[in-house]
Amino acid sequence: MPSWENTPSGKMTAAVLSSPGAGLPSKCFTMDRNYPKPTLPSQNWVLVKVKAAGLNRAELRGRNGDKPAPPEFGMFVDEFHPDPPKILGEEFVGTIEEAGSDTKFSKGELCTGFIYGGGKAFDGAYAEYVICPAERCFRLPQTSLSWETLGAITMSMWTAYGSLFEAGQLTKGATLLVHGATSSVGVWAILLAKDRGCTVVATTRKQEKAEKLKSVGADHVLLEHELSEQLKKLAPKGVDCLLELVGPDTIQSLALPNLAKHGSVVVTGVLTKQWAMKEFTPALIPPTRKMTFYSLEPGQEEAEGVEMVVGEIVKKVESGTFKPEMFLDKTFPLEKVGEAHEYMEDNKATGKVVVTIH
Repeated sequence: MPSWENTPSGKMTAAVLSSPGAGLPSKCFTMDRNYPKPTLPSQNWVLVKVKAAGLNRAELRGRNGDKPAPPEFGMFVDEFHPDPPKILGEEFVGTIEEAGSDTKFSKGELCTGFIYGGGKAFDGAYAEYVICPAERCFRLPQTSLSWETLGAITMSMWTAYGSLFEAGQLTKGATLLVHGATSSVGVWAILLAKDRGCTVVATTRKQEKAEKLKSVGADHVLLEHELSEQLKKLAPKGVDCLLELVGPDTIQSLALPNLAKHGSVVVTGVLTKQWAMKEFTPALIPPTRKMTFYSLEPGQEEAEGVEMVVGEIVKKVESGTFKPEMFLDKTFPLEKVGEAHEYMEDNKATGKVVVTIH
C-alpha cells in the first residue's frame, strides 16, 4: 500500500486535470467543488488548507499528459509509478488543518510545503486541501504579507538559496552567471546573490525581459544567441559560479569552459526533461573546476534551516529590501489555473506565477 494512501472524508474544491493534453490549457482542467477531501495517511503527515500554490514548469508537462520521471518523486522514488494523479501542484502556502500526532505542527499554524511527489505520486496543491509529509512542511512566521506574496517566496527562494550557498558555496565578491534567469528560481538567485555582495550576470532569450532582470538587480544581462561570445568578453577568466536552470544540455559547451579556477557549475533546473548528460565523462571537467547538483531532498537538519532562512527573507520583503514586484509576476485564481498555465507556457513571466485558493 502506498505511503500516501488515505480514506477521503468530506468534499473540497479542486482544479482536476480531467483532460491531459487537450489542446488549450484551459480545456485540460475542470473545477470540481465536490472532490473527495483527503485525510492523514499516517500520523507523520499533515492536512493543509491551501491559500496559494506556486506554479512549476514540471506541472506544464504533467498537464500535457507527460508521465513523471522517477527523480520527480523525490522522497517517494522507491514507490514510483507512471500514472499521475488528478490534481497537480507540488508547492503551497496555507494553514495547518490537521496535524498527525508524530509531527511538530498544531492546527492553525502558517506553513509552506515542498511536496515532491505531490501532483506526481498523489494529489497535489491545486485544491482547497492537500496532504503533505511532515518533513516536507515548514512553519512560516506571522506576517502581514499576502498569501500570493508568500507563495512566490518559499520554494523558489529556498531552491535558489541552496543552489548558491550550499551547493555553489558562493561568497561575497564572487561572480555568478544565472543561465535561465527569468524563471522564479533565477530571479531569486539574482536577489540573493546581490544581497550577498556578488556580481551577477543573467541570461535570457528575449530582449524585452532584459530590463526586468536589470531592475531586479542583475549587473549584466546577456541574450542567449550571443551568450558565449559576450561572456568571453565580460569574464575572460570565467565566472566563479554558474547556476544552470535550463538543463544539462549545454554544460559541456557553455558551463564548464566558462568557469574560473576553483569555480562551480550547479545544475538545478531541468526544463527539458533531459535528466542525464550524453557521452559525458568526469575527465572532461577542467582541472580545479567542480560540477554539482541541487534538489530539495529532505534531510534531518533541513526544517530548522528552511524556517530560519524563510523567516529572514520574509522580514526583508516586509522591510522593502526585496519588493514583491521583483519576484511575483502574476496571480490567478484557482478557477483560472488553465490561463495561468498558458501564461507560463508562453514564457510571459519573469518571476513566479501563483494561483490563489479562497
